[in-house]
Amino acid sequence: MSNEIPENVKMSLKSIGLTDYEISIYLTLIARGPMDARELSEASNVPYSRIYNILTQLEKEKMWIIKEEESRPSRYFAKSPDEALIIAKKQYNDIFDDHSNKIIQSLTQIYQSHDTPIKIALYLHRGRNVCLNRAIALIGIAKSSICLTATDYDFLEIFYDDVKKARARGATDIKLLVEDQHLEDEKFKSLLEKYSTISEIRSRNQIFGSSVIIDEGENAFIILSQKFFKKLSYFGLDTDHIAFGPAANFYFYNLYETANSVSLEY
Repeated sequence: MSNEIPENVKMSLKSIGLTDYEISIYLTLIARGPMDARELSEASNVPYSRIYNILTQLEKEKMWIIKEEESRPSRYFAKSPDEALIIAKKQYNDIFDDHSNKIIQSLTQIYQSHDTPIKIALYLHRGRNVCLNRAIALIGIAKSSICLTATDYDFLEIFYDDVKKARARGATDIKLLVEDQHLEDEKFKSLLEKYSTISEIRSRNQIFGSSVIIDEGENAFIILSQKFFKKLSYFGLDTDHIAFGPAANFYFYNLYETANSVSLEY
């Protein structure tokens, strides 16, 4: 049996928490079908003195095998690999969540008591084309959702084709937030009519800059135009800090949910 199973599979099983003996038993059942304890011991080279403890572990705790109680002696069956891995993943997630809660509750107050500044890398993208390319690159990798704020007609016009392509490949949750004053501009309104076929549009006053947020905050990019810097170029901001995308997404939805729905007449 050992020659039939690639070594990298055994290493993968070990990396997700199975011991060498557990791996031997599970792979034996996968390769040869149901067996009783003595047959398994002989076929898997697991000592008979250890076999029942390991079978109990695999059946009761890790739940990779099933014990048939009706037969005498009892036989053991391997669960299918996909079922076993679903169970293993859930168990891992449950354990991880439990430990995470304990760690956060115990250490957060201690960490915050030092008032230590967080060190992050802040990236400034300067220049109109540089900012455009960064924003378009994000739209190009969006998988499920795109949130746009727009104060710049040119940017929004350029984004349209890429947003439409993103929707066609599955990023169907598209939201656009614009300033109220744009609804009075016929040129801007005409562009919004195009966007209304692929996105939900809302408007409000006091939007500062443009932004692209994808996949519920998985990534984000904020663009501040030259009107904020007087004669300087466009500036784009992003960072490698894990909270930047979710924070940008949270802020967007705070603005969006209190904005006005836009109804466009054709």
